[in-house]
Amino acid sequence: MLGRYVVATLALIMLMAVCPCPADDGPTGVGLSLGPAKERRLSPDGDHPNHMHREQVATFSLSERSYRIAWKACVDPAHEGRVVPIEGYIGMPGPSSANWYHSGFLFIRLNGHDIGTTPLSSMMAVESGPERAILDLVWRDEAANVRARFVGLPGYDCLLCEIAIEPVTEITSVGLELRCYPSYFTAWNRRDGARRIQTPSRLVEQGDDVTGSLAENWWAVYYDDIFDVAKGEGAGPCSMLIVPPEDGEIRFAPGGYAVTTNITLPADTTRVRMAFWDHNGVTNADALAEVSRRADEVRALLEDADFTPAPVAGFDIAEARAEVQRALASEAAREALAEQIGQMQAWLEAAEPARGEAPGVAAEEELLRSIDIYNSFKWDVKLVELLHEL
Repeated sequence: MLGRYVVATLALIMLMAVCPCPADDGPTGVGLSLGPAKERRLSPDGDHPNHMHREQVATFSLSERSYRIAWKACVDPAHEGRVVPIEGYIGMPGPSSANWYHSGFLFIRLNGHDIGTTPLSSMMAVESGPERAILDLVWRDEAANVRARFVGLPGYDCLLCEIAIEPVTEITSVGLELRCYPSYFTAWNRRDGARRIQTPSRLVEQGDDVTGSLAENWWAVYYDDIFDVAKGEGAGPCSMLIVPPEDGEIRFAPGGYAVTTNITLPADTTRVRMAFWDHNGVTNADALAEVSRRADEVRALLEDADFTPAPVAGFDIAEARAEVQRALASEAAREALAEQIGQMQAWLEAAEPARGEAPGVAAEEELLRSIDIYNSFKWDVKLVELLHEL
């Protein structure tokens, strides 16, 4: 028996010599780390007494600053299959504690229903390396499969975002809400500020409630005239940019504390691309100049870039089918890997895209979930064949 283990070990070493792992070329261009999901009990005195709360945080390490994206919600069984965000569900706890709200800065609504009450299907770091880093959050809502994909690129100090919508029923309305606290938590610290929003076409001041064309207000810098780094106050502004559809509406409501932005999109929207900046440590004037100067460049990037993760783009379904057939043709592999072969056959059938079409949100999620299993399967087949030959 011991001899068999020795032979297996030697076989594995031989395989690794033939197919070595990629060399470490040094620091990657964009780092991405996804922490484990953490759970805690909420206070017994609140609206969710002793309920279980879950949170998971990812960190993008860009060249100039690090962005953090958090998902969080009350996941207690008392909610009978739903989840309940306490303040929000997609948060941005960094670069600064202010600006895009750490407990909920982005809300996605379909048919008037917020997908945040739907359990999160997955949160995956799907790519990280010299060229970019990608984080996916996926919900399988009753109205649509929805993915919020965040992308970090070297040389950019903003975090890009693509929202993909794959309808499973008729969609009659699509809306987004953004929430920020520009530069400083004014009311929390019992101080008054002077919130401002600058777009390509107008300046919106604190207390205003303004609705306009998305095409004319496709970027916005959110700042505070009092809490300005140039005056030794606050963290600096935040900004957003959206690739506007032909028909879309945006509403700005800068309050004395929270600042909300509501975006109404056409009901047939299936993809939205945005960029978010947290200008931590930057003056109002410099942030305004930076976004104004680079807005066209970032918009062109969002319009043209292919954000398909490398594992998906490089996946060859014909090769995967050939690997399964190779296993089936080997008596030793059929015997040793019968269960895995069955799993691979079922997975390939489900992963098969429609002819000429890219995989949808759900199919791509399954592919990304399973691709490591498939790669392990290929190694198992090679190992079984090699052991059989010895």
